[in-house]
Amino acid sequence: MSQAQPTLLEETRSAFGGTWRLIIGRRDAPGYFFTDMRGLTSSFVALLVSVVVTFLISALVAPAGSGISTFAALVQNALLYGGIMSASWVVLRLTGLTEKFTAFVTVENWVNAIVSIVLAFVALVTVSAELILVLAVIVGFLARINNARLVVGMTVVQIIMLIVVQTIGMFIALLAVGLLYGPVPAPEL
Repeated sequence: MSQAQPTLLEETRSAFGGTWRLIIGRRDAPGYFFTDMRGLTSSFVALLVSVVVTFLISALVAPAGSGISTFAALVQNALLYGGIMSASWVVLRLTGLTEKFTAFVTVENWVNAIVSIVLAFVALVTVSAELILVLAVIVGFLARINNARLVVGMTVVQIIMLIVVQTIGMFIALLAVGLLYGPVPAPEL
């Protein structure tokens, strides 16, 4: 007898629980994510929804005429995502863990989607961009380490290699952003 597929709402609810557990390092966190191909697709839907929500909220929070265009921000985020995911695939290939790539990406997408939306709502109630940045860095770092450790099963050395190579992938993506959009002018004081 085949098991019924969860709805997107059920997957989302489960991913919220899994994200929290992943951030705090609970060993049961991977069981909250559906890491098959359907789950991967759902995680991309969640990621796209989070992009829309965060752009809408940032439009409410940011003063008019400040920052870059929505299209440019979307391209930049896509390039950064591609750089980080490509680097992750390289490390999983080098460590013989490519069979875990779908699970890694699924969890990474859900965590990014959920954390982005939560931080966007935090931005509505605080004026401190520094607080949001610090929270994003800490939560992102914990989630990435625990995704590698609990979902993929990486060792400490492999996790360090993953973080280093992801950083290199991000810098390459930032170079591509710089080539596409040129230097960003300094804000006037």
